[in-house]
Amino acid sequence: MAWENWTTVTEFVFKGFTDRPNLQVTLFVVFLLVYVTTVVGNLGVIAVVWLDPQLQTPMYFFLSNLSFLDLCYSSVVTPKMLLTLSSERKAISFAGCFVQLHFHVVFVVVESYLLAVMAYDRYVAICNPLLYPIVMSQKVCVSLLAGSYVIGFLNSVMFTGFALRVSFCGPNVIDHFFCDGPPLSKLACSDTRLNQVLLLAFGGFNEVTTVSVILISYGCILFTILRMGSGLGKHKAFGTCASHLVVVTIFYGTLLFMYLRPSSSYSLGRDKVVSVFYAVVTPMLNPFIYSLRNQEMKSALKRAVGRIVISLLKCALAIPCVHLETRCSSQSDAAVCAHQGGHQMAEQNHTSVTEFILEGLSDQAEMKVALFVLLLLVYAVTLLGNLGIIVVIRGDPRLHTSMYFFLGSLSIVDICFSSVVAPRTLVNFLLERKTISFAGCMGQAFFYIIFVTTECFLLAVMAYDRYVAICNPLLYSSVMTRRLCMWLVVGSYIGGVLNAIIQMTFIIRLPFCSSNVINHFFCDVPPLLALSCASTYINEMILFSLAGIIELSTICTILVSYVFISFAILRIRSAEGRQKAFSTCASHLTAVTMLYGTTIFMYLRPRSSYSLNTDKVVSVFYTVVIPMLNPLIYSLRNQEVKDALRRTAERITVRL
Repeated sequence: MAWENWTTVTEFVFKGFTDRPNLQVTLFVVFLLVYVTTVVGNLGVIAVVWLDPQLQTPMYFFLSNLSFLDLCYSSVVTPKMLLTLSSERKAISFAGCFVQLHFHVVFVVVESYLLAVMAYDRYVAICNPLLYPIVMSQKVCVSLLAGSYVIGFLNSVMFTGFALRVSFCGPNVIDHFFCDGPPLSKLACSDTRLNQVLLLAFGGFNEVTTVSVILISYGCILFTILRMGSGLGKHKAFGTCASHLVVVTIFYGTLLFMYLRPSSSYSLGRDKVVSVFYAVVTPMLNPFIYSLRNQEMKSALKRAVGRIVISLLKCALAIPCVHLETRCSSQSDAAVCAHQGGHQMAEQNHTSVTEFILEGLSDQAEMKVALFVLLLLVYAVTLLGNLGIIVVIRGDPRLHTSMYFFLGSLSIVDICFSSVVAPRTLVNFLLERKTISFAGCMGQAFFYIIFVTTECFLLAVMAYDRYVAICNPLLYSSVMTRRLCMWLVVGSYIGGVLNAIIQMTFIIRLPFCSSNVINHFFCDVPPLLALSCASTYINEMILFSLAGIIELSTICTILVSYVFISFAILRIRSAEGRQKAFSTCASHLTAVTMLYGTTIFMYLRPRSSYSLNTDKVVSVFYTVVIPMLNPLIYSLRNQEVKDALRRTAERITVRL
């Protein structure tokens, strides 16, 4: 066999599950719900482990990393699968296919070794409890985790390297929904015996090694548990192992069935079903198994929910909460603030925090002048562009439709959104001392949350409007009535106001006694929380929960709407009809991508990854630049708006 690769295939086509459009829509919705549940469940486990002090142990360190691994593992396969289900041509480039294969192998192997590490951790905890903190030190835990990733990467490099040496010169249709080893080897036009031997050898070595570690660990654990005299002790020991054993059984059962069989017994139709289970369903089940079968996880979840509910009840019942507007002058004062934050203290001397200082974007005089001019121009373009859109829509009878009613409402939100931040930022560029009063800061944060939340809901409403217009054009005027449109906009504002009230209620209750210097150019929630000298656990949970619910609900609405739109457009026979339908959606999709990309980056991250300097740059983009770009996107990419602008310009010219 020649060593050189003489592949002529430049792309592969996935056969997928079915060619029936109706079934494809059903599968898309099912897998989208599974993927959203996977993301929410695993992020929830990571958040609870990260935030609860009682879960800062090696066992939960490994569990949070298993959740992170499941997120990555599922994200290698599911997004591309959803994309192929919603498109007519299910193609993937040659390079993209092997990249997907590479990361799939990485995460499968890493998960195998991580499950073995978790079994060893349980062995040490139950069989050698007195030595547990010494043996499973932080350094050892990090080394075991890093070793799992190194082994996974080496396995993948070896396997993918040999797969790339195989020639693909014939058919390019993969009878699968992602790039896996067995279905790829079926397409090779050169000898794949070496690859099959490598798959069996490496797969066998990994499985035998990790399964042996798990079996030996649980054999020792079983003997230790049987020697315990206390029934309660036995029950507790079994409880810490039950969840892990269930996950191991599900994962290794499907994996052994998939890869440690002779190639003659492969049945790609049956293997697709098994692959769905271990690549899509298992990552969704893991967080539920660990949360429903693990008493400590259930207790941590109850504590988190309990804290939120109690705080909400206190606010609802108007229990007096006097926040400590204090700047502590010493370490002992700060400790008192942190211990007593949110409650009235009669016998302490406090200095009121009456104002905050905004650090801004730069301290250099030359940069301040340049930034002032640039921001002033951006703000002026934002006002002119959005006011222009509003005037054109109101003045042109042809634009008096639901779509342009929502577009006009979006322009109003963009003007308000930008005006909450930009004028104050411009004023601060001209002042030597960049102060904002306590009330002014809280007011700015309050209205900022309102308008960013309203814009998210409004973009989802606009996606639904496009779905009705394209998928049910005959019912459009009866479904999207003026009354319904008004209620949808009002509902978006109500959602924004409720989100702002809940978040600001808990922020105002915090004591600010460590510093009053905000490392930002406006009053945003994360930099405000960084200044508090009391625990911000509840605030972080509320921010993460509300932002997650809002982002997921609106993104799901947008994705589902555009999936149905895509199927409807693909059924249109006229190329002109397709182009017109796509053009009415292109502007909205661009606006959605920009807003959601930046807000997800800003607010749906662990606290440890916050970098306020980086966040300031991102904040400039979505608070100042995006409101300027939206009217340009909708006017330059929308033919009806361009025609309306021309007609308006002609009328003005004629009058002049």
